[in-house]
Amino acid sequence: MTTLTQTLADFTVQTRFEDLPQPVVHEAKRLLLDTIGCALGAIDTPSGQIALDYVNMLGGTPDASVIGSSKRSSATAAAYANARLANVLDADDTFPTSTHFGNATVFSALALAELDACDGRDLLGAIAVGFDVGARIGSWMGAPMQIENGKVIGWNELGGPAATITWAAIGASADIARLNGAQANHAFGIGGSNSPQPTLRKWAESVEQPMYKYADAGWCAEIGVSSALLGRLGSTGFKDILDGENAFWKFYGSPNHDDGALLAGLGTDWQILNTTYKPWPCCRWIHHPLTAFGRLLEQHALRPDDITRVVVRANPFALTPIFREQHPRDLLSAEFSHAHALAARAFDVPPGPRWYETATMNDPHIAAFRERVSVTAEPSSSNIAEWMTGGQWRGVPGGVDIHARGTVFSATADHATGDPWTAATHFTDEQIRRKFGVMVGLDANGNGPETLQQAARDVADVVMSLESLPVDRLAVALNALCQSMRAVGVEA
Repeated sequence: MTTLTQTLADFTVQTRFEDLPQPVVHEAKRLLLDTIGCALGAIDTPSGQIALDYVNMLGGTPDASVIGSSKRSSATAAAYANARLANVLDADDTFPTSTHFGNATVFSALALAELDACDGRDLLGAIAVGFDVGARIGSWMGAPMQIENGKVIGWNELGGPAATITWAAIGASADIARLNGAQANHAFGIGGSNSPQPTLRKWAESVEQPMYKYADAGWCAEIGVSSALLGRLGSTGFKDILDGENAFWKFYGSPNHDDGALLAGLGTDWQILNTTYKPWPCCRWIHHPLTAFGRLLEQHALRPDDITRVVVRANPFALTPIFREQHPRDLLSAEFSHAHALAARAFDVPPGPRWYETATMNDPHIAAFRERVSVTAEPSSSNIAEWMTGGQWRGVPGGVDIHARGTVFSATADHATGDPWTAATHFTDEQIRRKFGVMVGLDANGNGPETLQQAARDVADVVMSLESLPVDRLAVALNALCQSMRAVGVEA
């Protein structure tokens, strides 16, 4: 039986831009702009430089753009570098299966769009479709913990975000490569069989993070591109990789699966509309306490010197040692530190690359503030299973208690800024543009050198009108922006 595999494969290759509702098209543009910004912001990081040096060392035919490089490379190499860059700052969008896959969705599709000289409509369609595939695989496999009678009874021994990142890339790549149903079926088998190892448990226990965290988004994107190209050339894979007792969910370590969640509303319920955007470059689980923290700072005009102590109330995912670390030693570890995130927010450090620059990490005022932050459990999210629907979280409370001016200011956020399910937290187009500006070197208000402002606007304008443009217009605008970043002293 290949019912699940073939049904999802057929959806992937048969869906076209004309099938997308307008809100889905608009969200694909927003995701594209946000993801490009996250990649641009990571160019001058150690991990970003390694990705660029690695791709430069590989060489390859100049078929696709590499963010931050004046040289083009092969589709697989470009997908690798760009997707890895997009995940370096942990500022990229997060789907409520607790994973990021906008990075690989966008950059696997963009690499193949450039290879095949596609239109912007093709790229936007592939982003929407690929995102849907990744989201559905994540929802199908469910949470990375064991749940019995509605209660969490333990963590999975295996599992992790790499699965959904890879599947999103496979879906996007199969769509934009214009595979037929049989070729897509084989591409699914090829990509699913070669997904990275599930390392979530190892990540959770590690205070010092490797540069790729729990999965290298670049490799996941490269797997998607390679799977589609191999399928197009006639290579074969397991045609039933999503079906039967030995399906992907089982050998990837999930204790159960929900076939209904995989296919429910296929082609009508577009999962890209459920993604969350990050106003701050850190783990999404920190955003709920950060949202509450920011509200209190603004409501009571609290300044860092007013604050003697902050108690973070975190959900069960954000209580492991890495989240409690007060003095993270590197960028990747700092992305999971409640203390560092609250310190950067308290001192109004622009929420982008500057959060992790050496000057910020070593600032004595930042360090002193981190010392005053402790982490405990948020009682209302202690049973995280209560906050799940169809394998997804739509709100997991987190909060803070700020000790200042002789009193305690407390707040809890069920939804974090950037969540699409409430009007108060929805990330507007203007917020996405402003975040993009910070990532490329402008300040939080969009101010900076006029040439850089104009180049950033040009990229955003191209993305927002991409359905009427060829993809190479985006490549040209991106190259001009990188040149402008170099000219004003932002490494690119």
